[in-house]
Amino acid sequence: MRILIKNANILSFSKEKFEKKDVLIDENEIVKISNDIDAFCDRTIDVNGNILMPAFANLFFNAERAVKNSYQNVDVDEFRKNSALAGVCYEKEITSYLENVASFSEKQLDEICLNLKSPVYVKIGQNLEEMGEINALSKKMPSEYLEDFGILDKKTFIVGGNCFEKDEIELFSSYDVSFILLPNDDARSGRRFVNINTLKKYEIPFGLGSGEFAEINFFEMMRQILSYNSFVMENTSLLTAKEILEIATLKGAELLGENGEVKEKNKANFLIVKRDERYINPFDEIVFGKNNSDILFTIKNGKILQENGVFVMEN
Repeated sequence: MRILIKNANILSFSKEKFEKKDVLIDENEIVKISNDIDAFCDRTIDVNGNILMPAFANLFFNAERAVKNSYQNVDVDEFRKNSALAGVCYEKEITSYLENVASFSEKQLDEICLNLKSPVYVKIGQNLEEMGEINALSKKMPSEYLEDFGILDKKTFIVGGNCFEKDEIELFSSYDVSFILLPNDDARSGRRFVNINTLKKYEIPFGLGSGEFAEINFFEMMRQILSYNSFVMENTSLLTAKEILEIATLKGAELLGENGEVKEKNKANFLIVKRDERYINPFDEIVFGKNNSDILFTIKNGKILQENGVFVMEN
């Protein structure tokens, strides 16, 4: 199927501005980005100057637990529709991951680790009680405990990791380790965020996951993180709107092995979002001024998943 998107304001991270262009999609690929494209298509969509931006990447979610934890009357299919309505095109559902590490004996952990396949997702370090239990069990820091069992020798994602401090994050930096922040889970549980400043210092990549709750709103998650840094950490320069948007989109996609940039020959994965010209900075406009209801289209692999708040792809 060929789709032509006309008159889109494409977000450029490198130029830090919008560029008004047309986008031609053939099957699942962006084949041309240019001015005034004239081509025969199955569908032409004039977006009238609204924003075309990279899609969100959800690095960690558990749909079944999210449904169970939801205060809404949703099922797993409804959860997946929520994901499309939230502008997610890159996602990783994790139903089997290592958690509650302190509850296993060393013999049990040995057996578990023998069967772990890369990448490994470890949900750990979300509260001080768990950290203390691991320390009492092993007389070691939790990061060293993971190291001893060879878990860090694989490509490892630390899910949560809120309570890891500088020394442990420094140890992680010696391995192929990434962090996944869970703003939804943290906000509901009253937990602090992981020390983002230390992650940045040791150049440990991190992305966002919706975790185990059915509400998926990346705009809110980005604002939660920026608010935490501003008001709790009292550091407004730690992350900019541009940086957190890049983490939620391009860098998150990269951690899942995808290229999320909106450019020719890449997969057609992007969002069309309402434009609001009151903002001078394009990143401030998207991060601080938008919500799920502002997403006009979610396009994944060249297919329209949702249009004007209505899920349209049943398969």
